[in-house]
Amino acid sequence: MTTKRHSKRKAQLKKYLEQLDEFNWHHPTQVSEMADSQHERDNRTYYLAQLSLILFNNYQQSYMQIAQMLNMSSRTARRLTIDYEQDFDSLEDIMEELQNGEDW
Repeated sequence: MTTKRHSKRKAQLKKYLEQLDEFNWHHPTQVSEMADSQHERDNRTYYLAQLSLILFNNYQQSYMQIAQMLNMSSRTARRLTIDYEQDFDSLEDIMEELQNGEDW
């Protein structure tokens, strides 16, 4: 990247950061809602991963079968089983955790 392009890119990024700071200042509740939304997405992804791992390890389901059951792509099912460790022993354990856990 040339120096001129680098300087232009840096100025552009600085401008975007200033706009984000201004948005945070004028709309703090929306920023808070976005953070909550991220927390919910993280929880959803975690529990989908746990379901995928149980179906894969305990019930010997293929990635394609898991994807069909959980309404996701087989690529996502594979990624979830690779990226996460299995924390539950059964589907019942997950159900119990969801019923006793925080309301999200």
